[in-house]
Amino acid sequence: MLEKNSWKGKVIGALKAIFVALVFSLMYIPIFIIIYQSFNKTANSISPLAWGGFTLKNYVEIFTNRQLYTSILDSLLVSLWTTFIATVAGLFSSIGINALNRKARKAMDTLNNIPMLNSEIVTGISLMIIFSLLKPIFPQIFGFTSMFLAHVFFTIPYVILMVLPKLEQQDESLFEAAQDLGCSPAKALFKVIIPSLSTAILMGALIAFTLSIDDFVISFYTQGNGFSNFSNYVYSSYTKKNFSAGSYAFNALLTFVTLAIVLFISLKTSKKERKAK
Repeated sequence: MLEKNSWKGKVIGALKAIFVALVFSLMYIPIFIIIYQSFNKTANSISPLAWGGFTLKNYVEIFTNRQLYTSILDSLLVSLWTTFIATVAGLFSSIGINALNRKARKAMDTLNNIPMLNSEIVTGISLMIIFSLLKPIFPQIFGFTSMFLAHVFFTIPYVILMVLPKLEQQDESLFEAAQDLGCSPAKALFKVIIPSLSTAILMGALIAFTLSIDDFVISFYTQGNGFSNFSNYVYSSYTKKNFSAGSYAFNALLTFVTLAIVLFISLKTSKKERKAK
């Protein structure tokens, strides 16, 4: 063991601190740049990081730039519906998987992990082919429908990943105890089991929303003419040299909202832990 006061111990301690600082820098510097740009008057200039003064016009541009505003509405429409459907489907899928025997549960866990480990471009192209085959039957499938179904497909496994471990930690006798106290199976499920999973459900919903709202690859292959989410708008506008600084503002707003939700969930979890003690 190296003593903390020895020069070798100090060097190792310094290297650890530098490594941690480097990792956190790589994680958070891009977020700070986006927030910085959202208030930067010259965000669209040739030297984008040059500070041109504080402004809120970038936030106003969210509502005045028609293409940006439309893409944001399309993104929110897809993401909100995706979050709702994926959360409900993921929750009840988790309950069903948890009711299986150990061998079947392990097999389902493996099947659930495959879509998450699969390359996005493979998933996107596969879904595009499926929707193309369905187009003769459903001519209007490309657009909101195709993107919504694609987002539900790839977000459900993440909801299951958040809810299932929490469900497995629960006392197996909780459901039976609720029935012994007079609850019907359905009432025990909705009044006892699901409320006890509220934190995991919120985290699953947050992850589903975050993955959906900023997805690019799968959305690129499943969007239709006249329907484009925010990430595809950013790519298209940037390549066509008509990028709007309002994009920075919308990204900053998403960061603030996500941070607020995470803090809310953390405070709620801490409150539950204090009550349990």
